[in-house]
Amino acid sequence: MNPLVPADNVLAVTGILFAVVAASIYVEGRFAWARTLSAALLALLGGLLLSNTGVLPFASPAYDFVNEYFILMAIPLLLFKSDLRVIVGQGGRTLAAFVVAAAGIVTGAVLAFQLITVPESAKYAGMLVGGYTGGGLNFVAVSQAVGMDDPSLATAALAAESLAGIAYLFVLALLPTVAAIRRWLPLRGPEVERPGDAAAVVVDPTREADPDSSAGAGWPVHTAAGIALSLLICAAGVWLATAFGQPRYSILAVTALTVLVANLFPRTMARLKGDQELGMLLLYVFFVVYAAGADVRSLLGSAALLLTYACLVILVQVVFSAVGARIFRFSYAEILTASNACVLGPPTAAALAAGRGWHGLVTPGLLTGVFGYVVGNFLGVSVWAWLGG
Repeated sequence: MNPLVPADNVLAVTGILFAVVAASIYVEGRFAWARTLSAALLALLGGLLLSNTGVLPFASPAYDFVNEYFILMAIPLLLFKSDLRVIVGQGGRTLAAFVVAAAGIVTGAVLAFQLITVPESAKYAGMLVGGYTGGGLNFVAVSQAVGMDDPSLATAALAAESLAGIAYLFVLALLPTVAAIRRWLPLRGPEVERPGDAAAVVVDPTREADPDSSAGAGWPVHTAAGIALSLLICAAGVWLATAFGQPRYSILAVTALTVLVANLFPRTMARLKGDQELGMLLLYVFFVVYAAGADVRSLLGSAALLLTYACLVILVQVVFSAVGARIFRFSYAEILTASNACVLGPPTAAALAAGRGWHGLVTPGLLTGVFGYVVGNFLGVSVWAWLGG
């Protein structure tokens, strides 16, 4: 059956991609259930629905352009504020707890690789490590770096990663109410005792766009400068990776160059406006394309095993975090915030800390999550290579 929108009608296809993103962001902000799912998962479901009902094609030149350039461009835009001196300086004990959780993710991925047979298992393990130590950006970036080319499998993998993460969010929300957890782990640590800093100004690369954040005559300059710098860093990263004979690792080169720029010119990067919002927009469009190329009939065959695989990775991380908290005397508030930042990212880590009254952990939770964005690509690709990539 021919799709309603022909594959070669690039303008119409691209318009629908952005319309799905706009609808996903709107619905997320409008309904509580949608906030639980997240705009990213809604965009994924939207792309899957439109292609499998015959509205969008499964392949299009528009998709090719998005696949080749959007993720690469999004990486610098989302990492321009990753000042490692601030992250390490203010992350404190939460950052140390994050390292324990990340070690659990890596161990869980290796264990799942040994126990559960799924297609492209080494690639999926690396993608989960990238996603569960960083975020959705890292999951997708690692998938490109390791060559996950099957769109149906890639979409099923991303859906499984997202659903397991959502389930873990509910678990994290309930754990502080479990008396056994509070008895087994110390109640409070230095980070929680510190006076509240919930109002501290930190940059969250996944925050929703503030309608007034780019207001004023200067916003076109910031937008143009952010895009220009992102493209130049991407060009340099691709050239560098190609020069070393490793073009598939262009994403790692771009990540490293972006972090270098962010730490050489932290004040300049801090003044840049609209970069994170633009980066998230590109990422959401990529999610729609990611899903639009998938045949749902092929997806269902491997979905259950992929979800089990992802849940096992998270479960091992929980064990590592609990044991690490006991050994290193992290409070349950610190380890839950760090685990949240590791698996789910900065926004939910900060929200959980603030909601539970752990005000001293709001900023460390955010900064620790940003650190995950920085290291996620490298950890994911390393695990894939280690497992035989």
